[in-house]
Amino acid sequence: MARFIKILAITAIASFCLRTFSDNKADVDLWGNVGFVKALPWHDGFHYTNAFSFTEPDRPWINHEWLSEYIFHVVHAGTGNTGLLALKLLLGLCVMALVAASVHRTTKPGPPTFFYLLLVVCTMGYGYGTRPHHFSYVLYSLMLYCLQNHQRNRVVMLVLFPVLAVIWANLHGAFFIGLLLLIAFGVLSRFDGEDRPPAWLPAAGVALFLAVTPINPYGLRLWEFIFQSGVKFRPYLSEWAPFNPMRHFADHADFVVLVLISLPAIVFSRKPRKPSHLGILALSLAGALLMRRNIPLFAITAGFLVTEHIEDAARKPLDRIVSVLPQPALAVVLCCFTILSAWFAVTFDKEAPLEIEVSRESFAVDAVSFMERNGIKGNTLAFFDWAEYCIWHIPGCPVFLDGRFRSAYGVEVIDDYFEFLYAGPGWTRALDAYPTDIVLLHKGNPAFAAMASRKDWVLVFKGITARLFLKMSVHEKFIRALAKGQVAMVEQQQEAIFP
Repeated sequence: MARFIKILAITAIASFCLRTFSDNKADVDLWGNVGFVKALPWHDGFHYTNAFSFTEPDRPWINHEWLSEYIFHVVHAGTGNTGLLALKLLLGLCVMALVAASVHRTTKPGPPTFFYLLLVVCTMGYGYGTRPHHFSYVLYSLMLYCLQNHQRNRVVMLVLFPVLAVIWANLHGAFFIGLLLLIAFGVLSRFDGEDRPPAWLPAAGVALFLAVTPINPYGLRLWEFIFQSGVKFRPYLSEWAPFNPMRHFADHADFVVLVLISLPAIVFSRKPRKPSHLGILALSLAGALLMRRNIPLFAITAGFLVTEHIEDAARKPLDRIVSVLPQPALAVVLCCFTILSAWFAVTFDKEAPLEIEVSRESFAVDAVSFMERNGIKGNTLAFFDWAEYCIWHIPGCPVFLDGRFRSAYGVEVIDDYFEFLYAGPGWTRALDAYPTDIVLLHKGNPAFAAMASRKDWVLVFKGITARLFLKMSVHEKFIRALAKGQVAMVEQQQEAIFP
């Protein structure tokens, strides 16, 4: 019966992963992640310049996610939305499989491990859209697993880490996290006592990792971009903002609980606490506090390095609580949990669980549909969250700025864009210094009210959240046709399906 209970517990965690990782809501980068890269670097269709913008179309573009985006494109072309969702789920399950393998090696799992891994999965769910980040999560997890088992895998690591570095440097710009992990391990493991690796091992790992990362379409320019991007503060992006417990508690209660459980467990655990593990955990926590997008990385790190301490510190009290339930009753509870998780994975906040749903309240679906139906084309200054949606649906409308930021745009363009969006002192520069003739804004953008003062611009469409302005001198014919009621309108439904 005990073996059966263990199988049920594993199934319950897998079902909870399905529920957490199966989020099917579109995020702002979806269309770029699927549509930017449709050819390999050695083909003519691969873009080395900012081809999707009218502000800097010839500016070199360092696409630090090109391989991920190519994979997403191929998967979507072959299997559609369902394939993208399946790939995302598979990558999440790979991470948890590596965590589970680590847990199995370091401790004898019991009820504390079960509940703690559920919390880890829940915390990992932040921002779990179709994004290149998931490849980084898998590769980071694989490196953590190898470092935990450095005594068994030393030769394998020297071969594996350079391979991972090449793959990671092409999949996602967060590959530098792998290098930081190796450096932190190399320095901190010197204090691990008898279990420390020979000094040459992490040093060789760092050297090999660095040596092969220029094997990418951009060479050393990729590192130049990483350095420039890493020091750029982005207060206008919520996931790049520091974690604020007052403002973000509702979105990250699981993260707060994970931290509040993990730290006491490490203190009260009787198991040895390796300085390298504590240092890596502390660095991942600092990263999560400094930037919300790093919260899943902390959850993964905690799954690897804290679970054994949770098991040691909480095993006896939880065993006493669980022992109150007869094993058949415990099996029923686990079965019910598994079924409910699977049920919620299919039904919770989903109209079409095997499709990627696009909320008309979050995206300018109605306004873009209006532009498509009426053949409105031109240089489009779109609300940042909608820019890649516009690139996908109205390719005849190059955008002012999109989510590629510093990888494809200069500082001046970015500053002019946000000066306009927030109606700063120089907000009109984005209209007057650039050939902008279409403006698509969220009704909550400060620039929306400011646009009303411009006599040379006309508000031609009001959607659920979108407001569409056209420049009179460029779109006079359409504006006059609109005044006469001679244009096609659109229905404002609640949901759309990608694409």
